[in-house]
Amino acid sequence: MGRVLPALTLTPLALSPGAAGRRLADVVLGTTPAPSGSYVDRGRTARSSEESYDPGREAALLETLDGLTAPRSGRTAGQ
Repeated sequence: MGRVLPALTLTPLALSPGAAGRRLADVVLGTTPAPSGSYVDRGRTARSSEESYDPGREAALLETLDGLTAPRSGRTAGQ
């Protein structure tokens, strides 16, 4: 993987860490407009999948994450 992954940055499939960082900085600084809830891929902004807007899925994800992290933080699920 140490040879394959760097080679992928020479294709349209991946960006180098520097290029990805510049793209991220552009979004954070507002050079690339990205409204809340949008998905940015190489400077192109698109609406996220419909599933990502489902409140039920979000609640289930948060409950699962809470359950997975509660034992380590000393909290119990739902607190």
